[in-house]
Amino acid sequence: MTPTRDPNTSTSRWRLWPLGLAVAVLAACGGDGGGDTVATPGATSPGTGTSPGGTTPVRVKAFRAAGLVTAAPTLRTDASGGQTVSVAVLAQDGPRTLTTPAVAPARAAALQAALVPGNLVDWLPSATDANVVQVAADAAVTFNVILAKGNATATQFDLQKYGAAVGRNADAPGPMVAAGWVYAKTGATVTVGDGSMVTADQAGRAYPAPIKRYEETYTLAPDARVFNVNTASYGQSGASTLAALPVTADYRHATTARQAAYLVFDDNHENAATARVAAIWYFTPQATSDGKPVWDVPTLSTMLADKGTDPVSGLPYASINATSVTTAPYTRSTEPFEMVKGTMYYVGDNEVASYLLKADMGTADPADDKVIKIDAGWANSGYQYWRNLELVGVDPRSVTDIWLTHGHGDHYGTVVEQLKMMDNAGKPINLWASREDVLGVKADLQGNAFDIAGALPATETVIRARTNNYYVYDKWYDYGNVQIMVIWSPGHTPGTTNMLFRVKNPADGRFYTFGYHGGYGFNGLNSPTAANGWLRLSFQHGFSYLQNTVDVDLVAPQHTNQFPIVEVYQALKAYNRDPANVARQLTMLDAMRSKVFDSPVVDGVNLTGEFSNQLEKRRSVASYRASDAANATYRSIETSGPFKPGRENGLTHIGATVLDGGRIIQGFVGPQNKNPAIPLLANGVVTSTDNYVNDPGGFYVQVSIDVKDSIYKGFLPQGYAQFSPGLNATVTYNGGPVESVHAAKGTFHPPEVLRTQRLNSLADAQAVLATLSRGREVTVSLTPASEIVVPADVRQTFR
Repeated sequence: MTPTRDPNTSTSRWRLWPLGLAVAVLAACGGDGGGDTVATPGATSPGTGTSPGGTTPVRVKAFRAAGLVTAAPTLRTDASGGQTVSVAVLAQDGPRTLTTPAVAPARAAALQAALVPGNLVDWLPSATDANVVQVAADAAVTFNVILAKGNATATQFDLQKYGAAVGRNADAPGPMVAAGWVYAKTGATVTVGDGSMVTADQAGRAYPAPIKRYEETYTLAPDARVFNVNTASYGQSGASTLAALPVTADYRHATTARQAAYLVFDDNHENAATARVAAIWYFTPQATSDGKPVWDVPTLSTMLADKGTDPVSGLPYASINATSVTTAPYTRSTEPFEMVKGTMYYVGDNEVASYLLKADMGTADPADDKVIKIDAGWANSGYQYWRNLELVGVDPRSVTDIWLTHGHGDHYGTVVEQLKMMDNAGKPINLWASREDVLGVKADLQGNAFDIAGALPATETVIRARTNNYYVYDKWYDYGNVQIMVIWSPGHTPGTTNMLFRVKNPADGRFYTFGYHGGYGFNGLNSPTAANGWLRLSFQHGFSYLQNTVDVDLVAPQHTNQFPIVEVYQALKAYNRDPANVARQLTMLDAMRSKVFDSPVVDGVNLTGEFSNQLEKRRSVASYRASDAANATYRSIETSGPFKPGRENGLTHIGATVLDGGRIIQGFVGPQNKNPAIPLLANGVVTSTDNYVNDPGGFYVQVSIDVKDSIYKGFLPQGYAQFSPGLNATVTYNGGPVESVHAAKGTFHPPEVLRTQRLNSLADAQAVLATLSRGREVTVSLTPASEIVVPADVRQTFR
């Protein structure tokens, strides 16, 4: 076999050679496993070749070899104490036992870490012996783990062109890798996907053909090898045939037996169109799916109410809760969509969001422009995100920056995969994060010192090492048609950030501001503990601060159970597919509401913004005693604290300075994004999570205020002990910042954003608001939870 040059392209086409032959080539050329070998005219040595015309030299690339580990590694110690590591693999050209040269024990231990049965790994063979592995200077990267199967019947999914791949060698990316369930085969092709199939839009109109968004068909190399891998007993794995490769029976969710496989190609992503499958490893026993239906809209969506009953479970489709993404990523995929023409896109799944911002810096050099990806989703859903990017016309390898909101795995999950993909392609990428979640909280913006661990796990060493930009808070980053502000808002984690995106719409030249709340979850905060006390207070403060401080046009939620962004798009798509609307096509800017449709109209405008309403839902969960009644595990700040130091019994007739004109905040309005122009949004969308706080008839006046008490300093001090009435116990709290996450100074402490107790009507709220003006000196009384007491005459709230 000689290397070939594709006559239809002007670039060299690298082939994944059978391992033994590739090593022979390197030995003949004096190679060490790196670099290119170039034939001289007329030369005929092994590993060189000519073009079809017989005159043009052909470059041959030595890729790293790949194979699947089938046994635990073994160690042999020589007389001098050096250790040799050996391991059995099903290499792409057949079974092999790989051996390393003798190394020091510490390096031998590092070598073994990647050699877990079921791991698909790559390595660089010795130039003289295909069974000997070259040990890298950093022994830990000698064997690169591409995919990890383990003993599970779960499946990993990976697209051919993006995601996991054989590691880079010298100046060329490694061959591509794919993974998933096998759905079809012929003598020359194999079809692999995640089983997702959508047949109709949300209104029930059938698509011309079923949409299999994450399925691909690949061409097989004539000499492609096939292996059967027994995950119950890896030692029984061995060579097989294409004829023996099982195929998943069908796409019905009731068909839970699915045939999983890994595939390695003979070329890298630069030549994806002509690459062929070089080896297939298929797994027995077969993988199993969760047996639940898959939709583009989120699980439990009210838009499934008209879809009937699942014949498999007998349950209404609307009441079937999808399996966790960590074990069944295929249950949460969704179609990507454009939010602002040519500039902002949703590219996440139907559970957790990820946004893409295409920033045009307005210079003559396109290299100045940015492709910014906001958050990185779940670790095993990367195949969805890469395809979603591709579907909106963006090569995932063109991403220039990743911005992370906080250090939880459902938001940084695919960072390492993307970093590897970029490294393999030889392309740089910037990684942005909050210093507080990566390195910990060492100080607040008032200069108070703390020593609080960040949320990013210690095991995420790659993310920590590769983060090369930390946010500067409360300022606009200007990227021309895209501007971003990051606001430190602890609560969900110590380093949680919220973001504002100003995005220019080319259709009207206007900038639209999207609010992205970066840490909305109440998990870990539901009841006061020593560790979470300051986080509970800061969580509450963050919502109020955003409601009073920023003007937001539209919601960009972080999770789909916060705001129905995916349902809005699917409703819009159904509207636009209606033949009656051909002449009246709408965009997401038409479909998304800025104001809550059912909120009161004041001066011709609805009072409540959709972003403020979204914030109010979770602020209410944290704040009010209704949570204690609705959920046995919840203890609200109102009943259980912590209370700000010195306010355990409330404050009576304390002086304060009003710092803004105040705002009326309406209680949470359950139906979100009600838009009568689109039939499926005519009644809005109600998300079931914590909907007990629905209170459209309640109103509050919220104000930025400098309360002149001398004990509270804008943070919770370390070791502060306080009795919790709701727990009937004293809690000694760890210290942490609350209002001191901002730089603004006050008389005794940073300004607070406080609100009144609940007012029973808009008229009462308007009467209170009318008494406020910036700079006014007032007297107020506060409850232990720092709510402003409302007297019988509401006009005397601020005296």
